Amino acid sequence: MTEEWRLIEFDGLPGIESQTVYHTVGLAMERYDDIENTIIICWPEDPTVCIGYHQIIEEEVDTEYCNKNNIPIVRRPLGGGAVYLDSGQLFYQVIGRLDSKKLPQKVAELYEKVLQAPIDTYRAIGINAEYAPVNDIQADGKKISGNGAAEVGGGRILTGNLIFDFNFDEMVKILKVPNEKFRDKIATSLRERLGTIKGFLENPPDKQAVKKILIENFEKMLDVKFRIDNKFLPKEQEINDELLKRYRSDEWLNIPIQRRTELMEKRKVKISTTTQIYESVYKAPGGLIRLFFEIEKDFIKDIIISGDFSAEPMNAPELIENALIGKLLNPKHIYANVAQVFESEKIDIPGVTPDDFVKAIELSVKDLF
Repeated sequence: MTEEWRLIEFDGLPGIESQTVYHTVGLAMERYDDIENTIIICWPEDPTVCIGYHQIIEEEVDTEYCNKNNIPIVRRPLGGGAVYLDSGQLFYQVIGRLDSKKLPQKVAELYEKVLQAPIDTYRAIGINAEYAPVNDIQADGKKISGNGAAEVGGGRILTGNLIFDFNFDEMVKILKVPNEKFRDKIATSLRERLGTIKGFLENPPDKQAVKKILIENFEKMLDVKFRIDNKFLPKEQEINDELLKRYRSDEWLNIPIQRRTELMEKRKVKISTTTQIYESVYKAPGGLIRLFFEIEKDFIKDIIISGDFSAEPMNAPELIENALIGKLLNPKHIYANVAQVFESEKIDIPGVTPDDFVKAIELSVKDLF
């Protein structure tokens, strides 16, 4: 007998709620045994800036521009980078219970399997899409879908988008950059690297037609039958209402710096001749690693890790930080401590290895290594 999954077609939602709905199902799965494996289809009705779970807002987003133009900023419970969301995109959100046999446990394997459905959808409308590890879909060298995945509550979640149209100008404006010349470079690069359905096809199909194809491809890929139920259970709606409040709170928006507030304040001033604050930005295959760390007498006194990577478990950056604090500033020591916590805590950061953290630190303290 074919396994049954729940399909919820929310379609247009407020920008923040387009992120809380899958989080809601994950938490509901943790609290209740009767929450079914679910796929949500939706899109944001209004422009929204969405940052990855491990990012620091002030380092990635031009908050002054967003506030001035009434563009809300939301932190999603998944990794990845800062993105501009609007109704030109269609979201698919796959939420399986942790014991579901349909979804691989390894993040990289999860991407490879689940992304076949949107790939087949792009191909069905005439776009030559292909999987681009770790978590992208490309066509003719251009990214046409960005995706994130993590365990949230009692659910294994993968979310992504089909891009019908994209506001390149607005995306460039919401990013924090060192100067306007750099912003121009980003604008040029973005147009070269990002593709849309509208850009590839002279007569693109409408969103509802593509949605229908996508749903059929998810059924085929998962080998399940969907049961349409386009609303939350009352107990799920209660969780969603709670999350909407949490997502608007300073505590949620500033998660990475909450655990290292003293270090974030120290980086603004010179400490002493024996204590220095360093910053490093390192591009690993699996994403950008951004470090702020304090060195005192050749030891790592404090460190905060952020970036646009995806990580399991979600508190992996904090676990790595704790493994490094108090340790000697030495490449072998750093590698050994990070490798040990990777193994003991079963940390999985696709495209990022313990050696990448050594390289990230080395970038700004070569003279001390």
